[in-house]
Amino acid sequence: MIMKKSILFLYLGSTLTALSANDVYQTPNTGTVYTFADLAKIADSGVIQLDDNTFSLSKDIDVLDQDGLVLDNNATLRMGADILVRMYGGNNNFAPADTATIMPTEEGIKPKGIHFLDTSVPQTVKHVRFEGAGLRLGAPAGVTVESCSFIEHNTHIGNYAIGFVASSINNAVRNCYFYRTHLSAIGAGSNLAAGVVIEDNVFEDCSTDNRNYPVINETPAADNGAIIIRRNTIYGGKRTLPGAISVSNMLSMIGNHRIEIEDNYMDNSRYGINILGNYMNVKIKGNEIINCHYETNAMNGGSGITVNSTSDSNPTSVYVEGNTIDGCLWGATIIGKTRANFGNNADASSSDYNPGGNVFANNGNCGKTPAGAENAWDPSIPYDLYNNTALTIYAQGNTWGGADQSAEEIEKRIYHKADNSALGEVVYLPAGGVAGITEIETPDFSISVSGAGRFSVNGVDATTPVVVYDLSGIRLFNGTAGQEITTSHRGAAIVVVGGKSVRILL
Repeated sequence: MIMKKSILFLYLGSTLTALSANDVYQTPNTGTVYTFADLAKIADSGVIQLDDNTFSLSKDIDVLDQDGLVLDNNATLRMGADILVRMYGGNNNFAPADTATIMPTEEGIKPKGIHFLDTSVPQTVKHVRFEGAGLRLGAPAGVTVESCSFIEHNTHIGNYAIGFVASSINNAVRNCYFYRTHLSAIGAGSNLAAGVVIEDNVFEDCSTDNRNYPVINETPAADNGAIIIRRNTIYGGKRTLPGAISVSNMLSMIGNHRIEIEDNYMDNSRYGINILGNYMNVKIKGNEIINCHYETNAMNGGSGITVNSTSDSNPTSVYVEGNTIDGCLWGATIIGKTRANFGNNADASSSDYNPGGNVFANNGNCGKTPAGAENAWDPSIPYDLYNNTALTIYAQGNTWGGADQSAEEIEKRIYHKADNSALGEVVYLPAGGVAGITEIETPDFSISVSGAGRFSVNGVDATTPVVVYDLSGIRLFNGTAGQEITTSHRGAAIVVVGGKSVRILL
C-alpha cells in the first residue's frame, strides 16, 4: 500500500494532498478504457459486481492519465466509507445517456465521490445522481456538470457538493438540483481562479449544518473567465448563518475579475448577494431577493445585497439594475471604498448610464433581536440603502419602500451624508414612477405630438428648458423648447417645461 502511494507521487511529478487512508487500486496506464464491469473482473480492484449494473467499491481507484473510465447507463455505484475515484486523464465518460447513481454501500456510510484531475481535455458529468457523495473538480481544461442531482452531500470530499480545487477555464454547472447539502452546494478555494457559468439550477434547503457557508460560494477568476451566476432558484432554510450567493476575493488576487449575477431568485436565506474584496467588476441585475431576515444581530448581516471593498487604487465597482429586494434587514449595504451605481439616468449615452429600476420593500431592522422575537427584522425602522462609504452613490429611477416616492419619504429609508457627514451622498431623484418626477400642474403652454416619438412645445420662449422622462423616471431628453424634440420612446411620458409638468402620449 505504501509502495503504491509512492509510485503515484513519482508518476505524477506533483504533490497530492489528503490521500485517503483506504487501499488504492491504480489502473496500469496502458491506454485501456474501463467500465466498472471490467474492473470487477480484476481481482484486487476493490470493485464487486452485485447484479447486472450495480457495483460495490471498497478501494479508492486512480485512473492514470493514459487510461479511462466509463460510467455505464443505468449503473449504480455503491461506495464504501471515504471511497474516492480519481481520474487523471481525459479518456473518461461520466455522462450516461439516461441516468446513473452514486451512493453509499449502506445507510450511515459516507463516501467521498469523484475527483477529476485531467490537465488538457474538457470533461462532462451528466445525468448522475449523487447521494451523499460529491464532485471535486481540478481539471484545468474545465468540466461541465449538467442535469445532475446532489442529495444530502456529506462534506467528506470537501465543503462543497461541487468543489473547484484548481485554477481552470470553461467550467459550467447547468440544470442541476441540490437538496440539503450539509454545507455549500457549489464553491471554490480562495486562492484559485476557476471561471464558471452557474445557470438554471435549483437549490433547496442547502447548508443544513447552519454554518457561515453560502449556497454558492465563489472566487473571481480573472483571465480564466467570468463568474456568471444566472437564472438559479435558491430556496433557503430560514437559518441564521448561511447566505445565498457570495463571491469573495479575500486574498486580493490581482486581475480584471468580471462577475455577473443576473435573474436569480433567492428566498429565506441569511443574506442574498455578498461581494467581498477588491479588483472586481460586478453586475447585479434582475434578481429577486426576498426574506433575508434570519440574522439575530443586524450588525452581522441580513442584506439583500452587500458589497465591501477596501482598496483605494483597485476598488470593486458594482452596477445594480432591476432587482427586487423585499423583506430584508437591510436592502443594500455598500461598504468601504466600493464604487456603486444603483441608477444614473441623466444621460442615456453616458458610459455609466443605468436606468435603475430596483424595487425596495419591507426592509428594516431593530438592531438585535428583542426578547420573544425570532429575528431583528422590523420594517417600521426602514433601511433600503445604506451608503457606508465616503463616495457619492447614484440611485435614480428606483422605487423605494415608503408611503410614496417623495423625497421626504425616500430620505427616511436611506442612510447617507444627511445622517452622517462622514458618509457620501445618495442621489435618489428622480425616483421611479410619476411621483418621483415633478408634480403635474396646469400648464400655460401646449404640446403638439407629430408621431414616432416627436413633439413640439408651443407658447414659450425658445430658450425655455425642456426635460422629458418616461414613467419610471428615466430621462429621455434634456434641452430647450426651440426645436422639434425627438425621442425613441413610445407611450406615456412626462414633459417638464420651465419647471411645470404635463403627461403626454407619444
